[in-house]
Amino acid sequence: MISKCLAFLMATTAVLARTPEGFEPASLTDLIVEYRGFAPRNGVVVARDVTIPQPRLATVARLNGTSYAVLMIDLDIPTDNPPATNTLLHWMQTGLAPATVPTQLNTTTGAIRAFLLENSTNTAPIVAYFGPNPPARIPLSHRYTQILVDTSNITTEGTEILRSAAATLRGFNAQEVLTEAELVDKVVAGNFYNVTNPGPATSPSATAGAGTVTPTGSGTAASGSATSDVVTAAGVERKPGTALVGGIVAVGAVMFAL
Repeated sequence: MISKCLAFLMATTAVLARTPEGFEPASLTDLIVEYRGFAPRNGVVVARDVTIPQPRLATVARLNGTSYAVLMIDLDIPTDNPPATNTLLHWMQTGLAPATVPTQLNTTTGAIRAFLLENSTNTAPIVAYFGPNPPARIPLSHRYTQILVDTSNITTEGTEILRSAAATLRGFNAQEVLTEAELVDKVVAGNFYNVTNPGPATSPSATAGAGTVTPTGSGTAASGSATSDVVTAAGVERKPGTALVGGIVAVGAVMFAL
């Protein structure tokens, strides 16, 4: 009986997780990441074009802090030593503050009212947002996770630690950086989604497209099964495909700005 209860609790925790399984620091609270009226949530597969513009951020409940930072990280950068993967920092913005009144936003689970995180002081980003762009390399499907950190009481030293760590985008380790900045217990919300290159995958030695970030284009997300849902800007579209998402997220090879 005890073992069954433990198994149930472990399964429930996995379902509740708003950040990817195994990612630290984790969060069970929703961070709404909204792209032009559409917000992919909790691991949904999204067409790359949906994620081109910088998103708006929000939380369902209004936060009490005075200042927040968002970090967005690709967890599945290919390396030359598969199945090992690397990480890449896609966005770091400080100076965000919660709005006083909620706004209605659309999400993959329906319309909600949420409190936007606003950059009312026009704080310059530490790393300007650049959208997902997985290369035609294994793993074709990449997890992009976003975490919101309460920086209301951040020290000058903590701010400098963030800036210094963000100077090197590849290999960014959120757990280590936030621990050093004394912010690891200040993560208040999280989210992630998947973007998939339709393939086919090139060999690990291929270099075409390496180190580029494409702001526009027609990339789409491949499916996780023969009839997997792919989220587009207009909603959820049924697309045929091959089993690329579920089994290959944990495998790797190399590319830079993805």
